[in-house]
Amino acid sequence: MTFEEFHYHIPWRALGSHPGHHTGVQSGGGFEFQGLVPFTSQPDPRYLDIRAMIADPMQQLMVKSFRQRATIPVYLLADLSASMGFVGKAAKTGLLAELATAVAWSAWRTGDPFGLYACDSQIRLDLSLPLRLYKGMVSGLSERLRAFHPKSNNALGLLEAATLLGRQRSLVFLVSDFHFPLSQMEELFNSLVRHDVVPVVLWDSGEYENLPRFGWAEVQDPETGQRRRLFLRPGLLQRIRERFAERKEELTQICVRHGREPFFLVDRFDPDAMTRYFYQ
Repeated sequence: MTFEEFHYHIPWRALGSHPGHHTGVQSGGGFEFQGLVPFTSQPDPRYLDIRAMIADPMQQLMVKSFRQRATIPVYLLADLSASMGFVGKAAKTGLLAELATAVAWSAWRTGDPFGLYACDSQIRLDLSLPLRLYKGMVSGLSERLRAFHPKSNNALGLLEAATLLGRQRSLVFLVSDFHFPLSQMEELFNSLVRHDVVPVVLWDSGEYENLPRFGWAEVQDPETGQRRRLFLRPGLLQRIRERFAERKEELTQICVRHGREPFFLVDRFDPDAMTRYFYQ
C-alpha cells in the first residue's frame, strides 16, 4: 500500500535527546561543527584536533564538538465540530483522514513520533492516538475518521488537547475550517504558544462556489443548527464569495501574527504543495 508523503522543515533547533533528522542543540555524533572544547569535558580521542592543541599556549588537548541531530514530536489536532461534516466536492472528514494519514506516514519516514487528538466539544479518545512511533496511521483509524458524522456545535476540545502536548516544543498541524469566532481562534493559538503551529484551513469550494444563481434555498448553520431561508441571486452570491475572501485574509493575518501562514486545503490534498509550504 502506498501513502501520500511530504517533507517538512523546522526553522528552530530541536531539544530532543534521541538522534533524528532535525538540527538540535545537544552535542553528540552529528555533522554540524559546534566548536572546540577541552578533552576533559568531552573525552573522545576520535575528535582530537592537533592544530588546536599546538596553538593553545597551555598545550591542553582539544577536541572538535558537533551538534547532534534530533527527533521532534509531531501532533495533529483535528476539529470535528459540526461544520466539518460538510460534503461538497469532497467530504471534509475524508480530506481530514487523508491529511492525517499523510502526516503520520511522513513523520514515520522522518523518524519522528506522531500523536493525534480529534476534538469536538471534548477530546474524542476513540479517534485519537497517543504520541508514539507509528508506521503510518493505525489500522482502521482513517476509515473511522471518514465515517464520523460531526454534530457538536463547538470545538472547545482543542483547547483541552493543547494542554496535553507537553513542554517540549513540537510541530503541531492544527486542522479546521475555522468557522468559529476569531476570539476563540486567538485563545487557541495562545494556548499553543510554545509550539510551532501549522494552521491547515480545510475548506470546500462548494461552500461558496457553484451555488444556484436564482431561487429560494434553505440554509443551516452547522455549528448552531440555526435555519434560514435565502433568495439566491447574483448579488448575494457575490457577497458570499467576498465574505469568504475577507475571512481568508482575516485568518491569514491571525496565523502570521502567531508564527506561520495558513495552508489552505481546498477540495483535495496535494502533498507537493505541503512540501512547498515548508520550503518556500
